[in-house]
Amino acid sequence: MKVHEVDRARITVLVDNYTDLLRSDTTPVVKRPPLPNGEVLLAEHGLSLHIMAWSGDESISVLMDAGASKVSLLYNAARLGISLHDIAALVISHGHDDHVGSLVEVLKYAARPVPVYVHPGSFSKRQKRFSDKPFIEISPPDMIACKNAGAELLFTPSPTMFWQDRILITGEIARTTEFEQSNPIYYVEESDSWVPDIFHDDQAVILNLKGKGLVIITGCAHAGVINTIEYARTITGVDQVYAVIGGFHLSGAYFNGIINQTVAAMHEIQPRYVIPLHCTGWEAITRFIEEMPDQVILNTVGSVYHFGEF
Repeated sequence: MKVHEVDRARITVLVDNYTDLLRSDTTPVVKRPPLPNGEVLLAEHGLSLHIMAWSGDESISVLMDAGASKVSLLYNAARLGISLHDIAALVISHGHDDHVGSLVEVLKYAARPVPVYVHPGSFSKRQKRFSDKPFIEISPPDMIACKNAGAELLFTPSPTMFWQDRILITGEIARTTEFEQSNPIYYVEESDSWVPDIFHDDQAVILNLKGKGLVIITGCAHAGVINTIEYARTITGVDQVYAVIGGFHLSGAYFNGIINQTVAAMHEIQPRYVIPLHCTGWEAITRFIEEMPDQVILNTVGSVYHFGEF
């Protein structure tokens, strides 16, 4: 499918795991938050990204994911001057609670009913199961509460485009790598049975930046960040990858064994920029920096990324 090019894009990290207000490595691509003394931004184990894109005289404001708590997203957005009243769409990368914590609050805060692009599987009940301790329930977003707050739910089991075919949501991502597998502790309820969760609902946002290639924006990349990139290339027909930003889900003991394979595959793809967030984990981020020092940008909450000519 043809994804029409955008002239430029700006991505502001509203919620992420890490904050560092002493970073001063501002460049034409990344701007660090210039806060007055005494002002802070909040970090939490969650993710929310504000995406602005421009094409000619047209622009769009999109929110991807809504953090973990009911506090950080609205707090950080206010301090960064990001208006959530005017978002034209909201994309949910998957149904885990660290991506939907402020979903209802954002919908209530918006100035009008908001299209919410979400895979139907995001509303399934989920669990983490351990052999030596009680199961942990993972609460899905509340569909009724979302609708009551003004959500216009648009389900995305397959690739879906909006804004005149300039923004692509992948829908369910094909699994093609041998090494990217789901963590076996995750279970999901399907047809009244509990089965291993392979995250059918995991999806990414794709932009096609004029003259530069794809900007691939992931939530947690439960489908695998390399699978996500390869699927984006396949469905768009665009081979060049300009930037990959988001969670790569390489944190924790289960994923330590595939960090090197993931980094090697990313090195072969050669994006111009690699910006690991949220669940990527320090071990994986360190390996990316070691192997791709000129391409990796270390994130902190409030960082703003400019892709294209500004």
